[in-house]
Amino acid sequence: MAKGKWTNIPTHILSPGANATRIRFHHHGRSTTQPEEPSKKETKPASLPTTDDTDLPHLNRSQNVHMTLIDEKPVSKRLATATCLVHFSNQRPWELLRQGPGSRKGDVFSIARIAGITAAKKTPDIVPLCHPGLGLTGVEVDVQLLDPSADGGKEMKHGAMHVTATVSCVGRTGVEMEAMTATMGAALTVYDMLKAVDKGMVIGGVKLLEKMGGKSGHWIRDEVVKDEWM
Repeated sequence: MAKGKWTNIPTHILSPGANATRIRFHHHGRSTTQPEEPSKKETKPASLPTTDDTDLPHLNRSQNVHMTLIDEKPVSKRLATATCLVHFSNQRPWELLRQGPGSRKGDVFSIARIAGITAAKKTPDIVPLCHPGLGLTGVEVDVQLLDPSADGGKEMKHGAMHVTATVSCVGRTGVEMEAMTATMGAALTVYDMLKAVDKGMVIGGVKLLEKMGGKSGHWIRDEVVKDEWM
């Protein structure tokens, strides 16, 4: 077949896939459309505020009760001494205790001391805002019988029991409440063991005598200082 016969065939009727030139376009530039950034919303902490009230640390700035944050306080030796009295309303308790330590329920003095030690260890269970787990390093409880005295006024007419407790620890908060709770625990036990002969006993005069350690340092009640000078 002669070659020249095909030279006049119009190429536009041929199949597009046969001779069509395929052109691919490649885009090398960057898109001008920026991805949407997540909206920046101010996030608030989930934790509750722990800042203390300027006057009463067991309240926060919103005047709501809270347990004081103590993790930034320095660890130091802490000590506190407290006292209280159990006044008798008749002569019988003093007469029984003067003759010996016993009563119908056992040794009043020893059991009162043990009760005071136990009370000191249980203070966070009784006083809700006290910090638990202080690791008390010592508890001393002393229970003394005081003789009737006209000079002591009406309250000392029939005698009394004098309770003193000293509590110590090495920690970030004081043990004043533990010392006062110890005295009350001992005093309540005295009442419990003697109420068969005197239901009119009065527990009173609970007070802190001395505290050491912490930011406030050493504090001692004025009347204790005066007694030492006399």
